[in-house]
Amino acid sequence: MKRVDIGSQQVRDVMTFHAVAASPSDTVKDAMDLMVANRVSALPVVDDANRCVGIISVTDLLEMAQERGEDIESFSVAEGLAYELLVEHFEHADFSDITVQDAMTPTPIEIAPEDTLVEAARVMVENDIHHLAVTERRRQFLGILSTMDVLRALAESTA
Repeated sequence: MKRVDIGSQQVRDVMTFHAVAASPSDTVKDAMDLMVANRVSALPVVDDANRCVGIISVTDLLEMAQERGEDIESFSVAEGLAYELLVEHFEHADFSDITVQDAMTPTPIEIAPEDTLVEAARVMVENDIHHLAVTERRRQFLGILSTMDVLRALAESTA
């Protein structure tokens, strides 16, 4: 395997193009089902004009469940977040009456495909987030970059 300088890698080199996405009008239950089916912890929210208008994540779901009075103590940060436990909990919660638009984090932090991974990592750290919407011209959605994408590139650059 050829060693690659991570400092010169661009977002486009490691991002997920055509990522599975939710619509603002989808229900939270629909979004959760997409997350489970695709084993992802966040979905970009894309409107009819292919603009990324938000991101809905497991963190958003936990906050929403807490606001609704759900018992989420079993998901404390100290104990870690078991994916299977989270899915099981949310399968029993009724989120069919809430739209993604009402639960998502609006105005996602975006990055351009030609930006470097170093810049992407800096933006993630500064904003304490794990996903960046990759967009071009007028917020046109291209894909998503996750912390795992950045870590994978780092691991491969040192292998």
